[in-house]
Amino acid sequence: MEAVTSGSSIREASNTFLVPYTTLNSHVNNEVLYDQVGRPTKFSIEEEVYLEQAVLALHSWGDPLSIEEFLHISEEYASSLNKSNLFPAGKPTYDWLRSFLKRHTNLILKKSYPLEKKRAALTSEQIEEWFGLLSKVIGENDLANWLAQLFNCDETGLSDSISYSKVLVHRRTSNAYRIQGGSGGKSFTSVMFCASATGFLLPPFVVYKSKRLYQEWCFGDHQRPIFLILKSNFLAKKKQ
Repeated sequence: MEAVTSGSSIREASNTFLVPYTTLNSHVNNEVLYDQVGRPTKFSIEEEVYLEQAVLALHSWGDPLSIEEFLHISEEYASSLNKSNLFPAGKPTYDWLRSFLKRHTNLILKKSYPLEKKRAALTSEQIEEWFGLLSKVIGENDLANWLAQLFNCDETGLSDSISYSKVLVHRRTSNAYRIQGGSGGKSFTSVMFCASATGFLLPPFVVYKSKRLYQEWCFGDHQRPIFLILKSNFLAKKKQ
């Protein structure tokens, strides 16, 4: 094709590159129809683009779709277009989803991690405000020269039941999160860590939801952590 475009005749290009004359002639004169190969898709190209945009929009809002949720949305969409009869089972299936993802390479399935609503609602302005306040406190109290008096404390929770469902996200997504209402699970253990700016670490503080403290829970802890048992996990409730 490039040779013909550069000035060679179709016959010359055919002999030079060993391409049948009729084939090359058809391509040069636009007599070849480049229709999509294979079985036609259930949705049109435009309709599938709408589905892809919906997935990306929900992902950008912090609420990516699981496989079941996407299939349900696709089923509702097919019903609104009177296309439910095009699917053998009357609704989109997992096989259709795999084909859909092959056609829309911007989307991938990725394992999600739970994210609490309060953490998801945190804004960049709030983070900047917090660091601004921290810098002000350090400056006013000359703590930059007294690092041993500067401590940071953080609490984390360990749940007995955390779901890691796969969700549809953009291909460039590093980590996928799904917003959840609470801590998840029935049992929740809270652990608090505190360390100074010099690296000195205080013993960890562990809160169990239990009526009694069992010795096997404390086995092997060389840093002598502090344990507290509560009938109901107060810290977990406060976080919710």
